[in-house]
Amino acid sequence: MSDKTAYALMLILLIIGIGIGWAAGGAGGGVKTVTTTVTAGAPGAKTVTITQTITKAGAAAAGLKGEVPIGALLALTGGLSSYGENSKAALELAEKEINDWLAARGEDWRIKVYYEDTATDPKTALDKVQALHSRGVKIFIGPMSSAEVKELKNYVDSNKLLLISQSSTSPRLAISGDMIYRYCPTDEIQGPASATALYQLGVRYLVQVWRGDEWGTALAEKIDEEFDKILKAHGETGEIWGAKNGKGIRYDPQATEFSAVVSQLDSIVSQLIQKYGADKVGVSFIGFNEYVQFAAVAAQYDSLKKVPWVGSDGTALLSEITDNSDAAKFAYETKFVSPIFGAATKIKEKVKNYVMKTLGREPDSYAYAAYDALWTVAVALDLVDSYDPVAVAKALPTIGEHWYGASGIIVLNENGDRASADYFFYMPTQEGGKWVWKLAGTYHADSGKITWNDWFLQLLGKS
Repeated sequence: MSDKTAYALMLILLIIGIGIGWAAGGAGGGVKTVTTTVTAGAPGAKTVTITQTITKAGAAAAGLKGEVPIGALLALTGGLSSYGENSKAALELAEKEINDWLAARGEDWRIKVYYEDTATDPKTALDKVQALHSRGVKIFIGPMSSAEVKELKNYVDSNKLLLISQSSTSPRLAISGDMIYRYCPTDEIQGPASATALYQLGVRYLVQVWRGDEWGTALAEKIDEEFDKILKAHGETGEIWGAKNGKGIRYDPQATEFSAVVSQLDSIVSQLIQKYGADKVGVSFIGFNEYVQFAAVAAQYDSLKKVPWVGSDGTALLSEITDNSDAAKFAYETKFVSPIFGAATKIKEKVKNYVMKTLGREPDSYAYAAYDALWTVAVALDLVDSYDPVAVAKALPTIGEHWYGASGIIVLNENGDRASADYFFYMPTQEGGKWVWKLAGTYHADSGKITWNDWFLQLLGKS
């Protein structure tokens, strides 16, 4: 079976499964039967006829025709700019594939994605969603940061707009019954992953420094909570200069200069090293691409280079770090591992290769989630046959459970957030004279354990 045939048959099975689920869960209204013929593969390849029976909720609109608009609210500038660029490339690939699929089936509608730069800024994100809504857009992918999602929540809920964020992870936005889905796990999972990494790196006295926005503060509190649990579970003596007791270091999300913050961090870390030894002290850094400016200052302090640092999904795979040799060198010296969720799938490799060809770098996991978001929305639109955000939202959880895309299976919890995922820990290292991100270990969500790769254990002197 060719790759194309296998892919098409997978999609067909998905659609049949969803059709059954949707019909069973429908809320009444008219019944529409759609018969679709799909030819998979080259001439002579297998032709499959599928029948979808769709029960539409309420007063269903007429069938889809022409352009179906999707808003893409991406951080093309600001603290998540490289993530935004990665998501844009992945969405462009998905848009082309979807429209090729629709054309092959003889459909009369096409997806049209409208890309907007939110600048990683909540107010700008709200302005952009309002502007697109005024032009008739009702379904959105993004925005990317939790602070932006929080800013948009009231507007999208009150106007019954559908919003799917590929990268908002704050547990504070885990709310059932709203019009927001998040195709990424929340920091309820990342928190334990990061705390486990810190503990396994030998840290018993932890100093947190975090970006003081919705996401950074919530993640800092979760890591603080989980690290304390681990210490108690192991009967270990330790202490946290963290978010919950007010002893940690919060910085302004708009900051671009970090001399005072780094000096404060050095003062705490130096005292802890003197009292407990460098092998017992560590730093949890929670921020975006301002890490580059932060590291430039931190590299001037010997004490800060003696202890391990652990980052977050806000720094994992950031090209701004590997493109800056000073930041990458400091990251290497401090064993700076950063976690991000993910899964190994065949479609992921295809998207990865496309983004690398387009942008010259490996994408982050949120680009894969964005790709899956557009594809699952397209399948939902095809099933409900209406540009109805509420109907699409109702179909998506069942689609996700049957979808094995670039980011793996998308099982959503009662709050519409990705229920679970493993986390990959990446660290900058040199290969072929260039700084690149390299996989250092994997956190397994089901067991709560981390498997470190041999090269990283050798770097730690543990093998």
